[in-house]
Amino acid sequence: MGFETLISIAAAVIAAIAGAFGLGHIRGSSKAEAKADQQRTEDNAAAKVAVSERQAEVTREASNVQQSVNHMSGDDVDRELRTNWTRKG
Repeated sequence: MGFETLISIAAAVIAAIAGAFGLGHIRGSSKAEAKADQQRTEDNAAAKVAVSERQAEVTREASNVQQSVNHMSGDDVDRELRTNWTRKG
């Protein structure tokens, strides 16, 4: 075997190693991107659930206030508003 053949074999081995590294990097990147997409999807779903729960809570509280106001006399409502909902000072 000549010197040129050894250089060719060495170059082929180095090219194969570089190719394998490149393919591994691409596969690793795509896995990381898929994992990040999955995490974003889960985070968005959790945020939507939290918003939905908060909206339900606000609706319940508004209903409770409405019922309380409906059971109060007009004077009691006026007094409550003046006491709790006027600006101080």
